[in-house]
Amino acid sequence: MADFGGGDLDALRTEAKEWIAANFPASLKGRPNPMMREERSTPSPEQEAWRKAMGEKGWGVPTWPKAYGGGGLSGAEARVIQQELGRAGAYNPIGGMGVMMFGPTLLE
Repeated sequence: MADFGGGDLDALRTEAKEWIAANFPASLKGRPNPMMREERSTPSPEQEAWRKAMGEKGWGVPTWPKAYGGGGLSGAEARVIQQELGRAGAYNPIGGMGVMMFGPTLLE
């Protein structure tokens, strides 16, 4: 991933738009995140591919340090990713109680 130096949000926004367009399966557009449902179902191949792509990019947990599988992004950069996911009708497939309560974060 490019080094945005913490300040080039426009470059990050452009990268995010392009990356989401290239990686988010169109069949999932506008559908809810299956992780947020009470009943669990087996992920479809498209859901699994999307989860894997977001995980490899580090954007599933964008503010976690890269050493822990995150994106190493600032809060402002993470907001850009979330905004672009929303504009694309996409969702973050990585989440849940463990991510929100026990994962590492970067201090700003």
